[in-house]
Amino acid sequence: MGMSIGNGGGRKRGLAPVINVTPLVDVVLVLLIIFMVVIPNMQDGKTIEMLTVEAADEIADDEQLLTLTVDRNEVCTIDKQDMSQAQCLAELRRVYAENPRQKLLLRGDATLPYRVMRGYFRDAQEIGFGTVSLAVGVGREWSEEG
Repeated sequence: MGMSIGNGGGRKRGLAPVINVTPLVDVVLVLLIIFMVVIPNMQDGKTIEMLTVEAADEIADDEQLLTLTVDRNEVCTIDKQDMSQAQCLAELRRVYAENPRQKLLLRGDATLPYRVMRGYFRDAQEIGFGTVSLAVGVGREWSEEG
């Protein structure tokens, strides 16, 4: 913090504090850059590489979706709980029995063979889920200009 001596023309005489805000601005800019890099890479649930498409449907914020994630090793995850395919199907039956209107979102790793995800999709429909969605990432267009 710096000090300046008054010019003597006003009522206040003596020393007046002057605050240097440059370090504060530097810290805020560094935090802004960190958040700009970290936030887009955050995902809900288990980290997997998503398939990309040119345009994807938006999911309303008020919808309560049950998310089923299948990673590249075909390990199924529901509500942050890893399980086998048989356990996963039993959990889906239990959830459907409690709430037949429950919506299901399937997330599969991009390296996973599609037949595996197709099997989970078929099983969910056979259980009775009326709304089964597949999660995808939206591809970005990059321009040479910036």
